[in-house]
Amino acid sequence: MKSTKLLLSVGALTAGMIFSGGTRAEDWKPVGQAGFFGVGKAYQIEKGHFYWVGEFSGTFFSDKGKGGLMDNAGVKCPAFSDTDTNTKKGKAGGVCIISDSNGDQAYAKWQNEGDGTTGPGTFEWTGGTGKYQGISGSNTFVGHTEVNWPDGTASGYATWNR
Repeated sequence: MKSTKLLLSVGALTAGMIFSGGTRAEDWKPVGQAGFFGVGKAYQIEKGHFYWVGEFSGTFFSDKGKGGLMDNAGVKCPAFSDTDTNTKKGKAGGVCIISDSNGDQAYAKWQNEGDGTTGPGTFEWTGGTGKYQGISGSNTFVGHTEVNWPDGTASGYATWNR
């Protein structure tokens, strides 16, 4: 009787491990908002057309709250932005390093296009360390620039979707 229970327990555990198969791609889709502050250098290409190179940084807040994937993680994104207020077109891109308080990191490349203040885009996971090792897949997001400060910095946020 004891050996039957043991065999059933081992069988159930083995089946669970086989069917769980590790983390699925859809599990690597944090949903929430990342506030950012952009610091860099803006170059005027022509009147109303600017090319900016710098870094967006801030914090990600998961919609699931405490315990949600990447909740309260720091986000640093070396990037570029090409914004033309004359045509109301903009595009941006770069890479992001997302780091949690344990030091585990995830890496992504991203891009978006829009009207220069709001733009939908995508990011693709390229790697990670610690609990993010093996991260893969992609997410969509919408970037929102709320304030372009006179000193060339910017404030805003990005909404991360599935």
